[in-house]
Amino acid sequence: MTQPCPTCDGSGLLVTIDDRGNRFAHECDCRLELRVDRALALSRIPRRYLDCSLSNYETGHSSAHPSLCAAALVAGRFAGAYPLETRGQGILFIGASGLGKTHLAVSILRGLITEKGASGQFWEHKELLDKLRSIYSLRTAGAEDKLLRSVITCDLLVLDDLGDITPSDWSWDTTAYILNARYNENLSTVITTNLANEPPFGTPADEPVSRAEARRMARRETLGDRIGERMRSRVQEMCVTVEMQGKDFRQTIKRASFS
Repeated sequence: MTQPCPTCDGSGLLVTIDDRGNRFAHECDCRLELRVDRALALSRIPRRYLDCSLSNYETGHSSAHPSLCAAALVAGRFAGAYPLETRGQGILFIGASGLGKTHLAVSILRGLITEKGASGQFWEHKELLDKLRSIYSLRTAGAEDKLLRSVITCDLLVLDDLGDITPSDWSWDTTAYILNARYNENLSTVITTNLANEPPFGTPADEPVSRAEARRMARRETLGDRIGERMRSRVQEMCVTVEMQGKDFRQTIKRASFS
């Protein structure tokens, strides 16, 4: 059996009396902690990322590209400025796998929940669409609307691996509905993607590439290919774009081992 808080004896409230004898009630820390615990439980942060924070994001290893430090700085500034100075803007983290995009996104979400009392949710883009499609196919009354409403109205949405889907009219329309609704409500969204933001034809003239590389780049799908150019443009308006470069540090400093 859980013991009641010794400070408030389980009431959740503390009463203070000022010099004039006026009594004031305010919340005990235990109630605030309980609210944070509930918000974290509802945030859907995957177990692997539960301990992620900006302080344990690794940028000191030898293979770290300077852009990783810059990305961490942007994440920290955003978390510190939220919500008054961010004004509904979010962040779009772009880069290859293994650079810590999800770590930074989750760190922001955890920090805003624990330090600023925000509500938030973490969803992989594909998982969210699969869930909505499943609910729709089962014709579960009200469940789809309830899920969409929670995703659209939470203070911060982390949308991981945006574009990691087979594009279709339904996926485009659903993604556009969610992002446009959050945009119209001036709510921040933090997005990660492995896809190139721009078409690959903008290579500077002083950076020649081989024919094989040119063919590979031409075949590579971009974020606009997966979510539509119109929606990609909206994401650019909603979010500060942070490009991350470098090697997959999971293959260098975080390789699995039993030793």
